Amino acid sequence: MAETRDRKDMIDRFVEGAIRIYPTIDPEVEAAVDRIDKIARYLDRTTERTVKAFGLNTGEFKLLLKLHQAAGQTMTAGALADRLDLSSSAITNRLDRLEEDGLVTRERGTEDRRSVHVTMTPRGALVLSEAVEREAKEEKDFLGALTHEEQDRLNALLRTLILEIEDRGELDWFHKEGSGQSEA
Repeated sequence: MAETRDRKDMIDRFVEGAIRIYPTIDPEVEAAVDRIDKIARYLDRTTERTVKAFGLNTGEFKLLLKLHQAAGQTMTAGALADRLDLSSSAITNRLDRLEEDGLVTRERGTEDRRSVHVTMTPRGALVLSEAVEREAKEEKDFLGALTHEEQDRLNALLRTLILEIEDRGELDWFHKEGSGQSEA
């Protein structure tokens, strides 16, 4: 691991240049924030590639995750739209495609005909399970660059930052989207 600490990455080079332009920024803070952002983007792209192999896009994958988290794997289209922060037309487009692929079904509510209940099909549950398993393997392989002890330390540090966000009361967007498994 010592050789890794001695190497400069793209963030080191970026921060060196940024400090020349903005000498008052804290290089350690800037580097940490930029690295978190870069890793989040990398993980997003990994999820996109993984779920594409199952005929899904990331939005459809997140929708299936929301359904899986719901009791009985059924939610109204409106609740799904709200949890995913989508417009009614956007949720309809996602549901159309998932229903066409046999991953979900939609039924009108018996009490309120305006309400549409969405249920994951057994095929949808299977596709989701396989996609989650593959994504978990990708994430494990990526974090395998760290020792178990380093992973523990990283988790402790990241937990501290999440608790700071929670203490600031700024997790509304996160709870709306939900965490799932890092959304993937």
